[in-house]
Amino acid sequence: MRRRCSIWRSSLVAGMMISTTLGRTNLVVNGSFDDPAEPLKGWRTHYDLPGDSWYARNRELVSVVAQESGRTGVLRLHVPTRDIAINQGVKADSIPIPISPDQRYRFSAWARSTGPNCRILLEGYRWKPGVRPHDNPDISELRKCYKFTQLYFGTVKAGDMGGVGRSWSQASMEFPDAMKSDLQREIYSTIRFVVVHIVAIGGDAGDLLVDDVRLEPIGPIPSGTRSGR
Repeated sequence: MRRRCSIWRSSLVAGMMISTTLGRTNLVVNGSFDDPAEPLKGWRTHYDLPGDSWYARNRELVSVVAQESGRTGVLRLHVPTRDIAINQGVKADSIPIPISPDQRYRFSAWARSTGPNCRILLEGYRWKPGVRPHDNPDISELRKCYKFTQLYFGTVKAGDMGGVGRSWSQASMEFPDAMKSDLQREIYSTIRFVVVHIVAIGGDAGDLLVDDVRLEPIGPIPSGTRSGR
């Protein structure tokens, strides 16, 4: 655990240093998939927790390609059969990213597909009961508590799938949205981390290709509309 925490901290620092040099803050570690030594640094592709048996081969189906249709360092989720496409899909998740409930954020990504559809979204996490909060969580120490609106790449901005096409396109969303109930605000206020969840699912066999995944703080939530803690 200590070694994983050290790796997480190093990845976060490296990611923030890269983002700073670009003039904008991207909270996603290696969201460009351009790390020269470890292209999948900051991303989880191996799933071995209880209930993950469907994803035993997942790691073999995720890679980073050097060049793809004019872009460099591109995440490739290869769906070998239609059966996998319509069932579990192929996925990758970022390491947990700390966020503040008093901050607004913009989440965006570029994607294209040669067959499968996609779901690309953020999932909110809080500490599991009994876990003492610290700066470098492992996913096993967290409990999923919130699912954000997914990114929609097509003209229809609704539905179960992201509507990714065969040409590169960018999709984005900002949060938090206007919350319709006190319960929504209460649950949102418990989020301490978000995880970028990318899954190639639906459609047909082929590749989902993703690049430049970004989570950027865009300013404080106006007073009077904050969810509170």
